[in-house]
Amino acid sequence: MFTCLCLAASALPGHAALAPQYQRLAELRAILASDAVMGRLSGAPVDRVEYVSPDLYRVTAGACTLEVKIVSVPEPEPMPGPRKFTVAPGLYACR
Repeated sequence: MFTCLCLAASALPGHAALAPQYQRLAELRAILASDAVMGRLSGAPVDRVEYVSPDLYRVTAGACTLEVKIVSVPEPEPMPGPRKFTVAPGLYACR
């Protein structure tokens, strides 16, 4: 009986943190979908998104770069599942 319950439970969807490669993909998608990021770039097409350090990316559009931070969304109590975050545009510079 116990074995049957374990097998049935393992078939349920998991609510764990994303694997690092999928977390990075979620962050990249959020950056590219962000109206705040695209607004700061004045609609210029993105040429490159570069990982700088944990929770920090550099977006290049033409001669301009924009630093983008990944900011965790605080939760009232720890919940299982993927990390909840927002995208925060930062330093903007053109050469």
